[in-house]
Amino acid sequence: MTTPAKSNGPEGTIPVEHGIELTANWREYLAASEPDFVARSFFIPIINFVNILKHNPHAEGVRAYIGLADAADPMSAQLVLVPVVNDQDVVYLPSENGEGNNVGSNVWDLTKVCPPICPLPSVLNQ
Repeated sequence: MTTPAKSNGPEGTIPVEHGIELTANWREYLAASEPDFVARSFFIPIINFVNILKHNPHAEGVRAYIGLADAADPMSAQLVLVPVVNDQDVVYLPSENGEGNNVGSNVWDLTKVCPPICPLPSVLNQ
C-alpha cells in the first residue's frame, strides 16, 4: 500500500490519483478472488449527512457498517451509518442534554449498492 501525498483539497480529502489507485485495487481484488460480495461502490444520499449533522452537531464522524437486506444475498448489501461521539456509536437521537433518549433511531440508511445501481463511468470506476 502506498502512502498518499497530501491532497490540495479541503481537510479529509485524498488525492484523486490515490482514490483511483484504491478503487482499482478493489476491482482487481474482485476480479482475482471471485467473491460473492462484489460491491464496487455505495451511493449515499446527501440527506443522510444533512440529517446526521442536524441531529448530531457534536459528532466527530460517522461509522459505516456493511449490512445485508437478505442474509443469503450479498447483492442486497447496504451501508448502515451511525454518528460517532467520543469514539462511541450514538444509535439513539440525542436529547437536549446530548445523551441518547432511546426514543428515536439515529441509525441511517438510504444507500444503494453498485451493482446493481451503478454510476456512469468516471475516473474512479473504469
